[in-house]
Amino acid sequence: MSWTRRDFLQWGACLAGSCLAGGALAAPVYRGKENPTRTIEGLPRQQEVLYTPAQYGRGVGPNVQCVLCPKYCIIPEGKAGWCRVRVNRERKLQSTVYAQPCSIALHPMEQGPIFHAYPGARCLAIAAAGCNLRCKYCQNWQMSQFGAEDTLNYYLEPAEAVQLAIRNNCQVLAFTYTEPVVYAEYVMDVALEGKQYGLKSVLITAGFVDPEPMRDLCEVFDVVRVDLKGFREDFYEKVAKGRLQPVLDAIEVVHSTDAWLEIVDPIVPRFNDKSEEIRDMAQWILDHLGDGVPVHFLRFFPAYKMRNFPRTPDSTLERVRDAALETGLKFVYLGNMPGHEGENTFCPRCNRMLIHRIGYLQVEESHIKDGACAFCGEPIPGRWDI
Repeated sequence: MSWTRRDFLQWGACLAGSCLAGGALAAPVYRGKENPTRTIEGLPRQQEVLYTPAQYGRGVGPNVQCVLCPKYCIIPEGKAGWCRVRVNRERKLQSTVYAQPCSIALHPMEQGPIFHAYPGARCLAIAAAGCNLRCKYCQNWQMSQFGAEDTLNYYLEPAEAVQLAIRNNCQVLAFTYTEPVVYAEYVMDVALEGKQYGLKSVLITAGFVDPEPMRDLCEVFDVVRVDLKGFREDFYEKVAKGRLQPVLDAIEVVHSTDAWLEIVDPIVPRFNDKSEEIRDMAQWILDHLGDGVPVHFLRFFPAYKMRNFPRTPDSTLERVRDAALETGLKFVYLGNMPGHEGENTFCPRCNRMLIHRIGYLQVEESHIKDGACAFCGEPIPGRWDI
């Protein structure tokens, strides 16, 4: 049997999904607990790419300009923008991924990672092809760094996505793995449909988006988790092919709305791990967002175009966490370090453990009652009731 490029990409995506979302390979076991994440099989496949109208576009002569993100792509007829999934067809901006996700899985809320919203909730995780960044260490490059014509896609209308979540006993709809901003129309429609059935919604994004669409997304989503990939412009330019300031602007937009905000920073050795940079980031968060926003520092694993770089040492992650705590942030976590105290939540007043987590797999115990520490009554910011 000969393999096509699409076959290879789908095989790679399965491997990536297995690592990140408990996919088709054997699920890992941690302290006797089976990984509760898994992919969903048997759904209808979409053989041809469908085109649907997209928002945030305007005509510029014979071209179309997309104003969804700070790339502001001017797209010629028949071509796609930087994200590969927003195209110009007859001077109209259209999407090639509406209702055509390439990955559908189940996982717990903690895998976001999201620690201060709906702990232990079961999520239906949905992703489509495309991204408006080019992160050299992307863990899901088989999906994010290709267009819809290069991935094997499902066909899942918003109403069908919500019913799929309900059938699988999910309380949350999560958009993750790639960059959901580039298929904003789809994620907003699914989230709005879910609200009619009491489902919560989570947007996991790199935050490289213009303020107006970011605000529109926040009107719909209950939780927005933003990757703040570093705190230096040169890192964004060299490693992600983006810019820092638009991400900071988007984070401030999220914070100004009713959506719950959490921030993630993957720590890449020798690139964004300097203590001075971490303190600058923590101070910016303090000044612009306050001390109660959860911040997650994640271990970097070699992937994509950075396979020859070492993974982040424990000592580096512990050092950056200490720097952020010393700056004044109250809730600083470490990711991809199962068993470390940095994956648990502690009361900033009495220092008692409030939430004990088993990695990203589940919540082992919780001592938050009515949004406060059960021991001393200190309010703990978050969304604790589903």
